[in-house]
Amino acid sequence: MSYWYAVQAKPRKESAVLSAFQRVGLEGYCPRVHQRKRRAGKKVSKESPLFPGYVFVRLQFLRDYPKIRWTPGMVRVVTSGGEPAQISEELLAEIRRIERAGTGLRLLHASRIMPGSRVRIVGGPFAGFEGQVAAHLSGGERIRILLELFRRQAALDCDPELLRPVAAAGGRP
Repeated sequence: MSYWYAVQAKPRKESAVLSAFQRVGLEGYCPRVHQRKRRAGKKVSKESPLFPGYVFVRLQFLRDYPKIRWTPGMVRVVTSGGEPAQISEELLAEIRRIERAGTGLRLLHASRIMPGSRVRIVGGPFAGFEGQVAAHLSGGERIRILLELFRRQAALDCDPELLRPVAAAGGRP
């Protein structure tokens, strides 16, 4: 039986890795979203991976891994406890939902959320996720939060208006 696995790719090599998987007859998936960014003072829309540096592949691990082991641009299969980590169909369905909804990232002024604090995303496709504020970006127009995904931390740059402080164990945010 085949399962989905997350594969780490070299920076900006997601498409090349997906193409290589397809050439050997395997189903690959790299969720993509449109993000609005500022370049030279102008707002531009750019399609980019939802999880930069990661793609998904469906395979029967023992049978198919030798086909992809030396794929150019591939770093490794994500593992947990030394074993390849299977990605559930439910998680992939949720990722597809997020991809369809888009990231909802907009360039707005940052609120008073401080680096190191815990926040919950209250709107957009990542609503309900919690993470830790890593930094204010682009002159305070976005906030980078660290989320726990695939048993690893992943950075998400988002609109500060979508964030709310999470109450600490003592009851204070």
